[in-house]
Amino acid sequence: MIKVFCRSFVAGLLSLGLASLSSPGAEAQTQTQAQGQGTDTILVLDASGSMWGQVDGQSKISAARQAVDAILSKWNPADRLGVMVYGHRSKGDCKDIELMVPVSKFDPARIKAAVDGINPKGKTPISDSLRAAAEALHSTENKANVILVSDGIETCAPDPCAAAAELKKAGIGFTAHVIGLDVADPAAKSQLQCIARATGGVYLDAGNASSLTGALTKAVAATQGTKVVSEAPQKPAADPYLGKNIRGVARLAEGLDPISDEDVNWGIYKRAGDEKGEHVNTFYGAPFADNIAPGDYIAEVTYRQLKREFPLKVEKGKQAVLDVILDAGYVTSEGAVAGRAGKVDDVVWQVSDKGGRLVAQEYDAVPRFVLGAGSYVLTLTKGQSKTSKPFSVAAGDASNVQLTLDVGKLIVTSTYAEGGPKVEKDIVVAVYQPSKADGDEGEKVAQEYDAESKFDLPSGSYDVTAVVGEAKGTVRAEVKSGAPTRINVNLNAGVVGIKTDGAQEIDILSAERDLNDERKRISVSYDAAYNVALGAGDYVAVAIYADGQKVEKPFSIAAGKRQTVEIKQ
Repeated sequence: MIKVFCRSFVAGLLSLGLASLSSPGAEAQTQTQAQGQGTDTILVLDASGSMWGQVDGQSKISAARQAVDAILSKWNPADRLGVMVYGHRSKGDCKDIELMVPVSKFDPARIKAAVDGINPKGKTPISDSLRAAAEALHSTENKANVILVSDGIETCAPDPCAAAAELKKAGIGFTAHVIGLDVADPAAKSQLQCIARATGGVYLDAGNASSLTGALTKAVAATQGTKVVSEAPQKPAADPYLGKNIRGVARLAEGLDPISDEDVNWGIYKRAGDEKGEHVNTFYGAPFADNIAPGDYIAEVTYRQLKREFPLKVEKGKQAVLDVILDAGYVTSEGAVAGRAGKVDDVVWQVSDKGGRLVAQEYDAVPRFVLGAGSYVLTLTKGQSKTSKPFSVAAGDASNVQLTLDVGKLIVTSTYAEGGPKVEKDIVVAVYQPSKADGDEGEKVAQEYDAESKFDLPSGSYDVTAVVGEAKGTVRAEVKSGAPTRINVNLNAGVVGIKTDGAQEIDILSAERDLNDERKRISVSYDAAYNVALGAGDYVAVAIYADGQKVEKPFSIAAGKRQTVEIKQ
């Protein structure tokens, strides 16, 4: 859950007149001073554990970093900026609120370093963060405002909306423009909307890094006096849990924020002794609220790779709250390629337990695993390249297991002759370890069948063989990690088309005889016509008929050329 309290995004973002407004004269004096001195802003980031949740294939904290980077690039250097963070040092401490960068002259490098170093893990003290931000802003007479971005609900104080209203009534010009980042819980969204209404701010929704940047831009415009339409209803929405007799809340560990994620499924089964019986219903998302007939049940909670079972008793006229502890943690990895910046794509991620059993498998550039507390091994594979690292998961933790993969791209094309023509079909391209000292072919690494065959390989030397028909060429390739390597295999070959008048077999032999006065068979076909690629050189075609008669005809192949041979009985 991220909370961004900003004053003055762009050209004097947030405007929170925090000086005393006890009289009209004092207010006018304060505004004059603010206009002359610029504005002050505090960027308050919520680093609670839920910020490791994902939106559009990336973690929410990554989305927040991107959005903050975009805002910093537009910041007015004349405006001062500070950074406040909570939940980044302790899992269950509601007092974990730190002013990491005091309100001071705009220093984008220092701010970026602070934001990039945040490791979400704790709770969500929205109320105390609002108070802390207001107190820090109250120490200056400059114009100030607050922008709050959150993905979830307050988990420390009972009512952040009431706290915001109190700050507004205190006469410090407190206005909170609130952005909900991928907020799935209707109660959380209602709470955030209430904070905006209570302070005269606007509420905006954001679903990913791009829309978060857009929402921040709108919030900045609102602080500058531009009319921005709030996405919050004018009046509080009805209690989303009113009339529901079952509510489900899941936490990674005791004392942590409730999980807010649509990937959580709640399978409800009738209890059959201590086992699951008949399936009754499945509810989706966390938290959730719905209705179910009174009775004894077992709830099977599934959260991505994790599955847990819990007893559930629903009594008539009472709301049953299923508040479950999953004893699990989040694991992500931003895999990198050695020698190249950026994420590695087209990959397979696998998690195995300490016994080697496969626990989970993902294919996204940045995977997200929910794993029970314990020890595991994470393996990253791209093509023929693979790397692994052991890691441990503690309940409530969010881990980013960094893996660097040694992999380069080998791209292979083939031609019949130097300079062309290109081989377009019927090709087999194989990659081998270098030939052995005794001359034997090295171990095969990979094989493809495309005119432009592509291989992901660890850095090193390889022998690449291209085969079309009976033509074959081999080239040594040097692959470097993080870089593409292009090679062309010249087959030094042509194509022969042999036509007969009804032969049942066509043999192609070498023209040269060995010491035993025999010619080596190169190829054979059991059709009356035959097209095949052959290496440049001299050959003999032998047509064999049903009556046993054999008719021979010599021919030659030139590289890059087609030869036609006709044989008649």
